[in-house]
Amino acid sequence: MAMPRAPRTLRLASPSSALAGLALSLLSASVALAQTGNFTNFESPQTHPIEVTPDGSALLAVNTADGQLEVFDLVGGLPVRRGSVAVGVDPVSVRARSNGEAWVVNQISDSVSVVDLATMRVTRTILVSDEPADIVFTSKPARAFVSLAMSSRVVSFDPAAAAPTLTTTTIAGASPRALATSPDGRTVYLAIFESGNRSTVVPRTLVNSTASPYNGVNPPPNSGNAFDPPRTPGQAVAPRVAHIVRKNALGQWIDDNNRNWSSLVTWDVVDNDIAVIDAASLATSYVPSLMSCVAGIGVAPNGTVLAVGIEARNEIRFEPKLDGVFAKMVGAFTGPGGTAPVVRDLNPHLTYASSSIPELERFQSIGDPRGVAWMPDSSAAYVASLGTNCIIAMSPSGARLAKIGVGEGPSGIVMSPNGQFVYTLNRFEGSVSAVSTAGASEVARSTFHDATPATVRAGRKFLFDTNLTSGLGHVSCATCHIDGRSDRLAWDLGDPTGVVEAFDEVCQVAAPGACISWHPMKGPMTTQTLQGIIGNEPFHWRGEKDDLSEFNVAFTHLQGRGSEISPTEMASLENYLASLVFPPNPNRNIDNTLRTSVAIFGGTQTGFNVTGNAVTGQNLFNTGQFFAGPPGAPGLTCVSCHAGAIGSNNRVDIPAPGGENQNRKNSHLRELWRKVGASNTSTTALRGFGFEHNGEKFTFQDAITTGFNFANTPTGQQQRRDMEAFCMSFNSGTHAGVGQQTTATGVANDTARINQFVTIANAPGGLGLIVKGRVNGEARGWMLVAGSFRSDRADAPTLSPAALLALAAAGSELTYTLVPPGSQTRLGIDRDLDGFFDRDELDAGSDPADASSVPGACVGDISPATPDGLVNGGDLGALLSGWGTAGVTDIDGSGTTDAADLAILLGAWGACP
Repeated sequence: MAMPRAPRTLRLASPSSALAGLALSLLSASVALAQTGNFTNFESPQTHPIEVTPDGSALLAVNTADGQLEVFDLVGGLPVRRGSVAVGVDPVSVRARSNGEAWVVNQISDSVSVVDLATMRVTRTILVSDEPADIVFTSKPARAFVSLAMSSRVVSFDPAAAAPTLTTTTIAGASPRALATSPDGRTVYLAIFESGNRSTVVPRTLVNSTASPYNGVNPPPNSGNAFDPPRTPGQAVAPRVAHIVRKNALGQWIDDNNRNWSSLVTWDVVDNDIAVIDAASLATSYVPSLMSCVAGIGVAPNGTVLAVGIEARNEIRFEPKLDGVFAKMVGAFTGPGGTAPVVRDLNPHLTYASSSIPELERFQSIGDPRGVAWMPDSSAAYVASLGTNCIIAMSPSGARLAKIGVGEGPSGIVMSPNGQFVYTLNRFEGSVSAVSTAGASEVARSTFHDATPATVRAGRKFLFDTNLTSGLGHVSCATCHIDGRSDRLAWDLGDPTGVVEAFDEVCQVAAPGACISWHPMKGPMTTQTLQGIIGNEPFHWRGEKDDLSEFNVAFTHLQGRGSEISPTEMASLENYLASLVFPPNPNRNIDNTLRTSVAIFGGTQTGFNVTGNAVTGQNLFNTGQFFAGPPGAPGLTCVSCHAGAIGSNNRVDIPAPGGENQNRKNSHLRELWRKVGASNTSTTALRGFGFEHNGEKFTFQDAITTGFNFANTPTGQQQRRDMEAFCMSFNSGTHAGVGQQTTATGVANDTARINQFVTIANAPGGLGLIVKGRVNGEARGWMLVAGSFRSDRADAPTLSPAALLALAAAGSELTYTLVPPGSQTRLGIDRDLDGFFDRDELDAGSDPADASSVPGACVGDISPATPDGLVNGGDLGALLSGWGTAGVTDIDGSGTTDAADLAILLGAWGACP
């Protein structure tokens, strides 16, 4: 019996088939040209992107760019690609609940897809709320736990329930992500990603106070009564700024000059790094003070816990002092339950005495650690290093045993049940690696289709690659701009040896000299996100950077690199950054309209944990003259400075009267909802830095107090609440409906939700709407076009929404997903965008996930190099010569030439059709 064909090269069989292929290509091209682009880069951080089934027979990997779960059979421990299953938008984590069932967390879709591995289909979709990050299962009791990064919660439920009831556990930490379970299935461990390091900002007014440790001297010295390095002689008077302090083990708020600020810092910040949750009672305890960003966690069979991540050293001031040494990569070992923590440097060879070391030593460093996998006998732990394209093996005491190269950007790691292999998902190149634990070497690598554009792939390394971009090999831009976002800390990157820069941007106030020169001693500034920055120059809080090229000096002056990157490399980085977009704002309705009731953080002026009306707030934002104008002039509206789609006119504003003597660019408003959590009236605040450039406006209510003239009445308080509700709902630039899902089973269809999806997709400028599932045993896909659904068979008639829904049934479940406009062809009916629709390719035996594999090609005609139209002994000889390798002899694209390829070739023996 002939095996299904998976051709690798295009050879049209006849003029008629050529014309048919051309017509199909033109039809597909006309659909694509009507769209606005086929890829949207949210760069959602992967949490546990790779998994092995309990019996060791299959390897599961999320394909974030494609919205797919990739499934590999493990043959002799090596991955052979079986196929893929469409899940949600930006899957970031996968867990095997059993040998036959996988659960996939879709971050942008706010959902979990339940996948039947035998039939390769999604059987149900569970909506779990905004920004889910990971999932684990406990056995005592049997529960599923899902971390919700945005809202600092965990939801748990009965995984066997058809319509599970979600129970919420609030987590005392910001952005909880990675999960793990104890060997006995009774305890859940949760890594808190933005845990912080118990640092906070002392507001400028307190630094100016004579009650300060420096008797009001501002900026304070950092070396006794002097500055290190010494200030440039004759340097202009520096602005009076805020100050960073960090709580030590004695409970004292200490700065980098060992001065005690405890009498002035009356609030406190939690520094919880690991949450320990009892699976039965949901009682939660915490392990504190391990690191500032906990990126991965794993539990050994003997109960030992290892958490890995970044320890920021932001209490150290000034760029020359921070150069190359502003962070460490660490691992924290604890006993069962989080007892007796011990923190180890993952780069024990580094002394941090200088900002650069010789190349051979630098290449021993690792950066941006993510996943953790333990040997079955607890004898060693393996850690994936996203920033250095490798994994390391460590002893249970933290000693490094080996450093092993894998593919680019390993974001997750998992151990085989027998301990012979450890597997990584290499996100930046779309592959999985198999590493022999005995040989401490990579023994196989299998690729999968990755829709990430070439410009994104090319530029990523200049943000993430620590060996390439730093002098010690362990840090990169992404050490602070984590995943292209922010570490949510403030840093004082001033330079006492620097020079004053003349103002050369567009000033908000037209009067000559209104905007002033930029001083090199600038004080604390919070890390800004890199999402959406390109095209919104000038950069930085003060607006002193004309374009991205002016940050090139950071490679040499902050990361310790021997030289700046080239103009071509900088252009590549800029192209990558230009691809980064914000996720949907969770405070908006899924049709992207504003809500009349939004839960907000609030503040001392309005009360905490209250609500506001975003619709009313938008009107106040646009028309209310709440900000004091020049003397004798009417007040200013918010929109006069925070205009347009991003909430900024990109102009530099003048220093505030009586405030910090520095220009500040009118900041954008697209991610304000992510900054909440600080409070100078709380002893359990989740963050030490809030709003404004230096984070000293702890709540948004604080940010709209100084200079604003809201009435001190109930009406004024409500106006503040409404204004906050609108700003926390500000359009991120991504429609709020993107990613939303529902699965129809034919029994419990959410018809109202499906109809709402259709309405959203049909609206002018609406989203794409796709439907995926298996019907009559076949993998199928549809996309909505002009009110009807076009299928992945080019010649099939379109279906009305009702007709398509009628196909849903047990075993033929259909999952509806709203996707970014322009991506519906790729995600719905033509995955590789080669002009041949997915089902047509499957029917013809070609691969819909490989643009070089198309219907009409001659399968097996691999030799000579110029196809001769015959599959014969020459082709057989070539295949046998390539046995065990990849390349043209790997006919099925599994990553290695093997018996499956031989069967395909023999099935195609003879003249090509």
